Formats: sequence, C-alpha cells, structure tokens
Amino acid sequence: MFRISKTFENDATQIFRIEGKITEEHVAEWRNEMSLIQSHNGRHVILDFAQVWFICFKAVEALAQLMNDRIFILNCGMEVRNVLYASGLSARMLE
Repeated sequence: MFRISKTFENDATQIFRIEGKITEEHVAEWRNEMSLIQSHNGRHVILDFAQVWFICFKAVEALAQLMNDRIFILNCGMEVRNVLYASGLSARMLE
C-alpha cells in the first residue's frame, strides 16, 4: 500500500511525498493518483520518493506514460532509482 501527501505548494511548484510499497494490486489507484497530479496545469511537480521502498514495473510504466516536462522525481532509494533509470526516467530525476 502507498500513500501520497502534499508537503509543499506555491504558485510555481507542488511537492508530493510518496510513501510505502507500490505493488501490482495498487496500479489502478496509482495511475489515478498520478493522473490527478499530472493535471496541475502550469506548476512544476516534484514527487518525493524518499519513503518508497518498492515500486512494481507496471507502476513504473504508468508513471512513465504520465510524465511530462513539469514532473520531476526526487530522493529515490537505490533499488527504486535503478528501476526508474532502467525504465528511461533518468532525465526526470533530480539529484
């Protein structure tokens, strides 16, 4: 199970903390949440993955499909970072 909470917001940026384990049984919910986050027009969105310890490949595929030039990923653990890099999302990751 995972949880998403907004931790920061101003006129230009929103930061969302993502926590937990994103498994295949939660991919539909994950896709819906990411669609809602993606729809924040005109703002940069940062997804803070510091508390994510597993993300399944189907959830990564859903994330990759919904990524745009205003969405970035931050604070990934090594295992999650490797999965995201392997999926072609390295350009969207902040160090």
